[in-house]
Amino acid sequence: MAKAPDYNLDSAKDAQTAGIRHIGIGTCSSGKMREYLRKKGFSDQAVKEAVDELIRREYIDDYRAGRKVLLCRSGKKQESRRFLRERLYAAGVSGNVSDLLIQEVAEDSVLCFNLYLSAIPEVSDESEDHEAELMKLAAKRGFGLDVARSAYGKWLEKVIDDKQK
Repeated sequence: MAKAPDYNLDSAKDAQTAGIRHIGIGTCSSGKMREYLRKKGFSDQAVKEAVDELIRREYIDDYRAGRKVLLCRSGKKQESRRFLRERLYAAGVSGNVSDLLIQEVAEDSVLCFNLYLSAIPEVSDESEDHEAELMKLAAKRGFGLDVARSAYGKWLEKVIDDKQK
């Protein structure tokens, strides 16, 4: 097994090297990189300089890291904009990038409607009443009652219309 590198914990250059090794070919947010370098013991100044340089050299891209988070929370895993914002924060995506990404996301009513379509794409004769099931699902994913009810009306209209075709 290879010996762990010996880093100067006050060196921004060594912090950059550790950061690049950590990222590999993956995606990393600025917040997660700061957290990783601090856990490795690098000084605050070295972490700041290293993260700034890794962003400048495009090793770190909060926008790309944030898009990855949002893509993982679509379809059957769809969540409200509020929950998505919290996920971006937890993923270490900077506030200004999170704001930009959330602006690109559809309104909660559209997100909730799409969640319903993913969860129950059509109505069967045996199970006509899905309202309680869908309302519960919407609440777990951060959608308010008004949004959930509105989306349910649209969902019901669509699946009944599709069934009649």
